[in-house]
Amino acid sequence: MTQAPARAWVPSFVLAATSWGSSFLFISLALRGLDPVQVGFGRVLIGAAVLWGMLLVTRHRPRLSRGDVARIGVVAIGLSTVPFVLIPLAQQHITSILASLLNATTPLWTALFVALLIPHERASRAQVAGLLLGTAGIAVLLGAWNVDGIPLLGAALMLAATACYGVGSTMSRMLLTRVHEGPTALSAVQIGISAVLLMPFALAAPAPEPGALALSSEVLWGLLALGVLGTSFTYVMFWRVVKLAGATTAASVTYVVPVVATVLGILVLNEELRWYEPVGALIVLAGVWLAQRTPRPRAARGAVPAAAPAAAPDAGEQPETGGAPGKP
Repeated sequence: MTQAPARAWVPSFVLAATSWGSSFLFISLALRGLDPVQVGFGRVLIGAAVLWGMLLVTRHRPRLSRGDVARIGVVAIGLSTVPFVLIPLAQQHITSILASLLNATTPLWTALFVALLIPHERASRAQVAGLLLGTAGIAVLLGAWNVDGIPLLGAALMLAATACYGVGSTMSRMLLTRVHEGPTALSAVQIGISAVLLMPFALAAPAPEPGALALSSEVLWGLLALGVLGTSFTYVMFWRVVKLAGATTAASVTYVVPVVATVLGILVLNEELRWYEPVGALIVLAGVWLAQRTPRPRAARGAVPAAAPAAAPDAGEQPETGGAPGKP
């Protein structure tokens, strides 16, 4: 596949990175008047409405069997149900900056669970080194030498969320390779299922703070932005980058999201950035780079090199749902 000119995909890349990086700010705003489970339910409800609206405008009706829907439901639990509650829970105890930096560990969990759950995809030495380096980076990121100062509960909840992303991404590779639908349709079904699953928990949660859902409330606008940007349109932007620039370029959004979240955390939320947090994040991202490397297959002795590289998936091939790395 010939990569499109930068001007064709860079705006989509920037929008995706900015939207996902801003999600941690939007979660912080929504938590000022809503329970964590209400934040999770609100974002998927709004996101599902937007995604299904896009399908309605394009007059596309997903053609899925009951088995397909069940498989998407399993993936939805790991990608957009449990973590969408765990992250707001975590941000009750840690800053949005630290949450975004820990969120960057998602590809490490994905590499780990792929190695554990998909037997024919054994981890290479570089990938194992990446996992170990990433683990060391997490320790630096949390300031492990200051045991009394580690925000254990918030960090554990955030890492549990990223582990769910890792399981969900791995399950999507195992279960959805034969589901022939576009990313918008798959995302709409996935997010819709998450909304159904979270609804009873949201209804059972304490009532929102008085005035939280008023039109002038930052809580409402934070939730709307989280649902519209971080849970719907950004998927479209991400897959546009995949189509025009390739999956490797699209995956590099992982490195930009924490930068956006950190800048917003400092400028908007007046959060403090400790010196060891960016140092630890750099170590984690170095581990992510190693963990995402795939070993080159060795050519058989005497084999004749191909005249051209193997064709990349064409624009009509449907990518897996949930493939966006490190989405908050």
